[in-house]
Formats: sequence, structure tokens, C-alpha cells
Amino acid sequence: MLFVCVCVCACYNGLHFHHPAFHSVLTFNIDPVTWKYFTRKNDVGFGYRVIQRDTSSFLVSDPLVQYSHNTRGQVYICLTLPSEAVNMSLGLSMTKDTQSSNSVVCGPTIPKDCKVLTTLSGMCFIMSGSDAVSTPIPSCPLEIDIAFLIDGSESVEDVDFVKMKTFVITIIQSFSNCSSQFAIAQFSTGFEIHSKFEAVNDIDSWRKRIEEIKQQKGWTYSAKAINKLVYLFVTEGGARQSAVKILIVITDGRSNDEPHLRGAVEKAEKKNIIRFAIGIGEAFDDARTKQQLHVIASAPVAEHVFNVTDFDALDSIREQLEENIAIEGKFTNKSKEHNKAVDEGNNENGIDSQCCMSHVVTDGSVRVSNDDCIIYFLNASGYSMTIATRSKKKLVILGAPRYRHKGQVRISIIGNNPQIGSYFGSEVCVVDLNCDLKTDLLLISAPSYVDSHSEGRPYFTFSVALVGMAGHRGRFGSSLASPADLNGDGFNDVLIGAPLEEDRQGSIYIFNGGVDQISPTYSQRIAGSSVRSGLQFFGQALSQSSLDHSGDSLPDIAVGSKGAVLLLRSRPIVFVDVKVTYSPSKISTSQTNCTKPLENTLTVCFNMNLAANISYTLKLDAKRYNHRAYFLPKNHVLSDAVNVTLEEVCKDHPFFIEACVEDYLNPLLNELMITFEGLPSQSLENLQPVLLPWIKNTTLWMLDYEMNCGSDNLCVDNLKMDFSFGSANIEVGIMQEINVTVFVENKGENSYNTHFTLNYPFGLSYRRIINHFFLFEQGRANCHSIDGMRGIVLGETICQVNKPLFARNASAVFDIIYSINKESHFDQKVTFSASVTSGNTNHSENSELLKMRNISVKHAIYFALHTDSSIYINFTSGKNNLEKTFPSVYVSKVKNEFRELNLTVFIRVPVKLGAENIWTNKNLQIPDCFRERDEQPTSTNFLKVLKKKNVLNCSVAVCAVFRCEVNLMRNERKFYNISSNVSSGWIEQIGIRSASFQLVSTASLDYDEDKYIYFSDSLSSVPVCEVEVFEEPSILKEVTGGVIGGLLIISLITAALYKSGFFKRKAKQQRKDPSQEADEVENLN
Repeated sequence: MLFVCVCVCACYNGLHFHHPAFHSVLTFNIDPVTWKYFTRKNDVGFGYRVIQRDTSSFLVSDPLVQYSHNTRGQVYICLTLPSEAVNMSLGLSMTKDTQSSNSVVCGPTIPKDCKVLTTLSGMCFIMSGSDAVSTPIPSCPLEIDIAFLIDGSESVEDVDFVKMKTFVITIIQSFSNCSSQFAIAQFSTGFEIHSKFEAVNDIDSWRKRIEEIKQQKGWTYSAKAINKLVYLFVTEGGARQSAVKILIVITDGRSNDEPHLRGAVEKAEKKNIIRFAIGIGEAFDDARTKQQLHVIASAPVAEHVFNVTDFDALDSIREQLEENIAIEGKFTNKSKEHNKAVDEGNNENGIDSQCCMSHVVTDGSVRVSNDDCIIYFLNASGYSMTIATRSKKKLVILGAPRYRHKGQVRISIIGNNPQIGSYFGSEVCVVDLNCDLKTDLLLISAPSYVDSHSEGRPYFTFSVALVGMAGHRGRFGSSLASPADLNGDGFNDVLIGAPLEEDRQGSIYIFNGGVDQISPTYSQRIAGSSVRSGLQFFGQALSQSSLDHSGDSLPDIAVGSKGAVLLLRSRPIVFVDVKVTYSPSKISTSQTNCTKPLENTLTVCFNMNLAANISYTLKLDAKRYNHRAYFLPKNHVLSDAVNVTLEEVCKDHPFFIEACVEDYLNPLLNELMITFEGLPSQSLENLQPVLLPWIKNTTLWMLDYEMNCGSDNLCVDNLKMDFSFGSANIEVGIMQEINVTVFVENKGENSYNTHFTLNYPFGLSYRRIINHFFLFEQGRANCHSIDGMRGIVLGETICQVNKPLFARNASAVFDIIYSINKESHFDQKVTFSASVTSGNTNHSENSELLKMRNISVKHAIYFALHTDSSIYINFTSGKNNLEKTFPSVYVSKVKNEFRELNLTVFIRVPVKLGAENIWTNKNLQIPDCFRERDEQPTSTNFLKVLKKKNVLNCSVAVCAVFRCEVNLMRNERKFYNISSNVSSGWIEQIGIRSASFQLVSTASLDYDEDKYIYFSDSLSSVPVCEVEVFEEPSILKEVTGGVIGGLLIISLITAALYKSGFFKRKAKQQRKDPSQEADEVENLN
């Protein structure tokens, strides 16, 4: 039996009340100093749990105190007595109201010192009679004997048989810590018992035993197997008579001995064996086969039959099967269908739910839907199942149509398995963030979760974890509470205990709530060592409520530690209203000479609803390296302090400013940095207020220059702007730069911080700016530029015009020079857009602030047009229909030497002179070209022209015109060839017997002149074919002339010989004497 002793902890039975000792600790709004301290000497369990009952008392448990052999544990009512309750003799009188069962305990001896005498007063406390505790004592856990009958037939694949054995091992492991025994048998054609009923002493040996089971292979004789397995539930088989008997049959198909199945099941029913049937595969889509599962399973079949699509889906029913087995172990009568409620607390209905449902508890038996905060309890089998995906998480949705005769749907998260041994679920806490009395979040702690940096991890929304200070093994999350809105922002906050931090001294953490979640970063950590020396396990218990025990209208928190309970107060949070003003409020610009400093006064004011000391530091012109203001020469920093009460406190600080014209648009940014120290409040028992941590302690206060803008103090400028280009076109590849001339003027009042902005296309790069000074008062521009990125952003040049002041009637003219990238590809027209702006609030209606201009772009191209060397052919006059082969040579070669371009090549070839064709092929063609209509000659009398000048071209002959469209990449070449025979008929009609003619073709180029510019002096070439005509020689004339000439030569020779006496000498010799001839011969010899 549970004995509850109700005691008053102020001055009763050795209980002691202690006033706090104050320490200086930097924290947020929970005062880390003990306000009330309750303890019981030698009772180390005192403070294990704590609950705030009302604003004057709370309950403290001590589950370890042993008063007698049969009496362990007490609960105490502790009163938070006011500070004046000294020596009150509490309990000197007591009474009880019989109607309300409330008791009144009084202490009448509180001394009160007055001027003349000391009086005695008293206090009484009402104690409710509703503190009695009466709960039924749960029965002892029942024993369970579970037998597995697995299908080893031929239809089960080897890999699926392994999955089946893994499923069995998982079920055994889930129940291994309970009073459970297990047996395993296999059936197919035969029947084999692999293990009789045994308890699990070593899970690894069981795992090895099951993994070594060999598949039999054969037919499916389910009835025979069940009939034999029934006789295993006996003492000889290891079964216990007092245990709940459970049989789990796993099969993948129809039984081959179906006629005997019902009889075997009846034998199992007589032995009170509870049967679960698991059917796997498509075979059970057949109604007759599925009916076999219904025959095998116990009633109701909705809770004892499981049907999955394949062996991979076994794990999806494991959790539900384990829960149903646990339910069967809890209830031993027929009314168990009506008693399937969720266990609230531990061990309420027979079997130990924390033991036999260890997997379900470890995985969390409560799920929260973030959409509507519905809590689903996973405690019954599923009749239907599906899997959904939400926010990248897998959800199993189970239908339970028989739950409490009304039906229910349960949702469970897949893959949310906590770390083994993390003690997930040891503490749970519901959180109402917005104080609307509806649960918004569920906190679940895993205080034994371990990673490389810390120990303990509470979760909310199942995925977001809260963590404490790194480097501690403190069982973070051993206690959870969401007692109240501690920082006054309208959202309830969360307390988390870590009792083992700092060598078991312990600590607690505060996490602030928000709109729909808890801030993952803690706002305060309170260490037990800073609260009170000697504490152990500080934070092992946290009160779930936070009431006002001190009467200051602020929540107080109760924290349990080893042998003690501490009450901590929350400190008031204050807002400081800070204001900085200047006198004069603007810096004068009437003085153009900045050599004389200007005087000014800075006034800083503080206002708040509680007392505090505020130290502050002022830095003048804090953002400038060369400071323009100072309190004393070379000193721009000042520190001071004020004591702020309930009224506004202000202080004046004179300083000096060096005001120069170039700074007119650069205000002084003066920095104020404050340090807050709350003063103890007598009304709050010396409690010190605290400043919100996210309030900025450093602020900037601007002091601007005045503007000379007339009586209305409103400057209205009248800006006009225009720009022009230094050339009519942008010639890419020829021009290296382009100038943009800008003109800006102001016809209105002073214009401050005037900027001219010019956006230009990609492909241009900013080079420099040239200011033109035509007049002494002409303005000056300073520019910077960022070039554009292709297809992403345009280039932008921003010019400050006469910074900082562009005065009335001032103007500025300047050139912005851009270099042109010769490799760039622009559109045919590009746009430049310009704008002018200023710091003035108002502009004249006549202002011209925007302008856009277009300029044409031409890309430079260069290509070479070449022809082959002159070609020579000849004919003999006087013979018609002669043909000469025209060599296959190119009449034109086009070479692109710069950028990709499209162009047209026109080739004109003379094809007909008068009535005669020049080429034997009337359909003369050039590859890759299209022949257009022939061109007629400009001269009709070709004979007259050719006799004067032997040039045969398109002026005297009909010409074929070929159009060749070509796209050339850089450095690409294109050849155009003519290959045909030249006829001689056109030569005969000229009537010239011998001559040399030039057969001239022409090649010319055409391109888009709006897009390209050609920087060469020739767009055409003239291929020439030299045609020579010879007259045929006459043989008769040559023979006749030769004979006559020969005869003439002979006559001349004869005459010459005769005249020289050749013939006379011969006659004389013939008349000589022969003897004389002989003497002459002899003389010769």
C-alpha cells in the first residue's frame, strides 16, 4: 500500500525554513538566488518531485524515505510563509471543517515590534482535504509462452525465408525482458521443432540458433503442423501451465490439407491457445485462401489476422503485432475487447507495459499532429494500412474499425527510431505556447541520448531537438516543465533540467516560446552551484506550474534537488526609453569657412518604470576615421552615469563641430552605448529588474546639416539632363572607344547629393571621365562604374555631380569614355538609359530626370576574295564546233578573317555571244550556288566593241548570274569552281582570223551594310581566261613558194659560176694532151 504523510515544511518534524543568501550572477529574468529553501535533514529523496498547489504552498515528494518495514515514501505540503512569519509556533492550534473536509493550521505567536511594546500576531493556513490518494494496486505481470510456426515450403524464396527469420528474431527481442518463453517450429510437407519453450537469457545465442534453421522445401501442410504443435504446449515441451499461450503462424499460400485445418484449430482452441495468422503475398487476394487465415486465427479475426503484400512489409505490422500480443497478456477473460485503453502511467492492467511494450514506449507511444493537435494512441491492430508522405517524412496510417466499437485511425512516423538506450519518453510535457488553453506542442525527452558534445536531448514535433551547453554529460532532459510565460512576451516558456551537470551539482535551462515553436537556443542557464553551495542534482524535478508566491505579480519556479526544494523568483523586465536631442537641431551651412568650429549641445534622456543605474558612453562622429566633432580637443568620447527612478532623467553635454562644405550631405552619426544595472526594489523585497537581452544597448543618433531652401525650408530642384554620342555608329572592330557627352544643369533651388546614372550595354568597358570647364562656376563629376554581365545585368556608371551641393543655375558637362571590345556581339541597335537623382525630397515638374537614346552598331568584317591565276586556251580560226576543256579551277575563293558573318557571293560568267554559246554546257552550274536569270549585255554591237578591245565580258555577252549564300566562321574559306568546255563557235562570228581574247567573269560580295562595315577597298575580283585564235597555214602556197624559191636560188648560183669562168676552165682541161696530164701527175707524186 502507498502511505502518504502530509506534513507542513515550515517548522514541523525537523523541517527547516531558510532565508536566501544573495549572490551576484549575470542571468536573464530568473533570479538565480534562492528565495525560499526547503529541506529535510538526512532525507536524500526529498525534492524528487515538486508541484505548486497554489500561491502559498506546494507538494514535495520523497519516494525513498523509509519509516517502517512496510512504509516507504511521503508527500509533504510546504508553505511559502511570508518573511514576517518569525517564531509563529505553527500548529499551536488546528481545527477541521466537517463539511468541506478542509483543515486550518495556525501559528499565533508572530512578534511585532511597535514603538511602545511588542505585540503578538498570528497566521492561519487552510489545508484542503482533497489530498488523499487512492489508486488500485496493479496485479503482477502474467507469463507468456509464444510459439512461432513458420512456412518452409517450396513457394517461399530463400531470401524471403531469411526475412521471415529476421522478423521472428525482432519479435523475440521485443519481449525478451518480460516473463516470456519462445518456441520455434517449421512446416512444409513435414514438421520439425527447432526449439522448445525457453526463456531468452542470451539474445545473441537465440539469433544464431534461428539463423541456422534450414528451409525444408516441400508442400504446405498447415493443419498437420498445428495439430502437432498443440502438444508442445505441455510441461515436457517447456511450457508453463500459468502462462498465456500464443501461437503465431506465418505462411505464404493455401494449405494442402485444408479439410483437416478446422479440426486442428479446434484442438488449439480447447487448450486456450491464442492464435495469430500472418498471410504474405498475392495468394491471399483469393477469398478462399484468405478464409484459411480466418480459420487459423482467434476471434476477433480483425485483431488476429495480418495480411501483407510481401516479406518486405513484415516490419510494418511488427509494432501492431507486439502491441496485440501485449494486450492478450494483460487480459485473461472474454471482456478484453472492451478494455483496450492506453496505459496511463506504468503497470495499470496486469502485464508490465514498460517491459512487454518496450519497443513501443522507446519509439514513443504518443504522436501529435501539428495541424490540429490531435493525439493518436497506437494500441490496437490495424484492419487497413497505407503509407503517406508529409514534409519529407513517411507516415503509416492504420485503420482500426473495431476500436471501442466506434473505430479509429492511428498515425505513426516511419524511421523515427531513437538512439538505443537514450531512454526516449522518460519525460513528456505538453506546451500551450499562446496561452489559449490548447496544447500546441508535445515535448519528449531522451535524457540518456549521447553524442560527441553532450548528453540528453528533448524533442518537439519529433524532429526538432533542444540542446544544452556543449561539453556536459548532465542528463539534459531529465525533467521537463512549461510552467508559465516567464519573460512577459505573451508565450509560455519551457524549463529543462540537467541534474548531472557540473559534477552532479545540476542546472536548469530556460527556452523561450514563440508563435508556433520553441526557440532552439536557450535564453538562460542557471547552475546549481550559483544558486546555493552544496546542492546536488539541482533540476531533478521541476514544478509544472509557476505561481506567484512572493506577491510581486511575477511567476516563481520551484526546482527540486537532492534532499531540498528551492523556490526561485522571476525578476521584473523593464524597457528603457532612450532619447537624444541636439541644440541647435541642425548644423548651420551659412558658414563656408570650416576653420572656426560650431558649438552644439547633446542632451541624453532616460525613462523607465523601475529604478536602475545606467552607465553610458557617447562617441561623436563614430563612423568616421577623421572625426569632425569633439567634446575636448582630440577627444570625441565621453562616459557618464545616471540613476534613473520613475521620472525622466536628462543630461546635457556640449561639444564642437568642424562643419565644412564638402560634408553637407554627410551627417554626424553619434553613438550611444548603455550599460544597465537594476537597483533593488523595496516593494519587491530587493529584487533587481533586468533588461530584455535583445534590446540594443548601442544606438546611433544622427545630427544633420541644415539646407538653405528658402522660407519653406523645402528645397525643390529643377534638374535637366541630356547626353549624346561622339559618333553616329559604334563600329566594333574599327573604333577602340566611344565617347558619351553628358550635360546636367539645375535651374531650381539647391540640389543635394546629385547623381547621374548611365546604363550601358555589355561589351563596353568604362575607361575614364573628362570634365569640361567652360565657365568658372561649372560643376565637376566624379564617376565609378561596374561593367555589365551578358544576359544578366547592364553596365552602370554612377557620377556624383558637384558633390555635395549642385547649386542653383549650376551646370556640368563631362565625357564618359568606354572602350569597345572588338570581340563583342551587339544587337543592331543598343540602348543607353540615363537618369539623374538627388537627395531632395521634391523636384520641379519641369525636371527632365530620365532619358534614353539608341545608337546603331556595325560590326567590322574583313574577308578576302581571290581568283585563280589567268587560264590560257587557244583555237584555230576557220574551224567551227571546236571544244576546249576549261580546267576545274576556282573562279572565286572567299576567306573570312574576322568574325562569323552571313553574306552573298554573286558570280557572273559570260555564256553567250550573239547567237553562239560560249560554253558547250548550256546549263552551266556552280556547286552550292543558285543560278538566277541571265543578264543581257549593255552593248548590242559586240563586233565593233571586240575589234577595238578584245575583252569578252558581261557588257557584250549574255552572262549567267550565280547567287551563293554563305555563312562563314572566323578563318573559314569557301571555294566556287567552274568545270566545263569552251566552244569556238562564238569566235568565228567575230570574223577575226587571229587574235587574243580575254574571257572575263566577275565575282562580287553583298552583305548587310546596316549590320556590318567592311574595312577593305575591294568587294570584287575578276577571273580572266585568255583565249587565243590562230589562222590555219596553207601547204600549197608553201610548196609553190619553196619550188620557185629553189629554182631562183639555183639560177643565181649557176649565173655566178658561169660568170666566174667555171664552165670555160673545164672545157680547156678537156682539150689538153694526155701526156701532159701524166707529167702533172708525176710531178705531184
